[in-house]
Amino acid sequence: MRYWPRLGIYVTKVDAESYIAKVGTGHSHLDDDIEEFVPVSSPEPDALRVEVEQLFDSPPVEAPEPSDEVKLMLKVIQFEENRVATIKNWIKEEGMDKQEAKDRYQKEMDLMVREALGLPEETEQEREYRERAAENVKKIQEAQADADDSEEE
Repeated sequence: MRYWPRLGIYVTKVDAESYIAKVGTGHSHLDDDIEEFVPVSSPEPDALRVEVEQLFDSPPVEAPEPSDEVKLMLKVIQFEENRVATIKNWIKEEGMDKQEAKDRYQKEMDLMVREALGLPEETEQEREYRERAAENVKKIQEAQADADDSEEE
């Protein structure tokens, strides 16, 4: 395994070859402004193969210490991976109902993402919008439940 700075991860030679096979072909992305697929330039496969050969011919190097921003994003990813367990724990250990636990989880996730992205604290307008959106979701769920109940009758 070698740390490949181009990708910022450790790879095996097989992983690197797989990456080259995927990137080496032409691809495009959707440009929302003009609503068209635009070709994206990518490194030539032969140049990438030379880079990989040099990478594996050289002694391994350690990955650099992740930046503070990357550490925050890893923390957010870890929190998301433990979402279900966290919510269940709050229900069991703190006596919350499901919706309270889900709301708390979302609030904590929002704060973590804001911190990771360097965004300021939530404004009053954002809070009001979020609360209105949550109320609308609740109304829709209640209407669906009512419709399901009337279909059963």
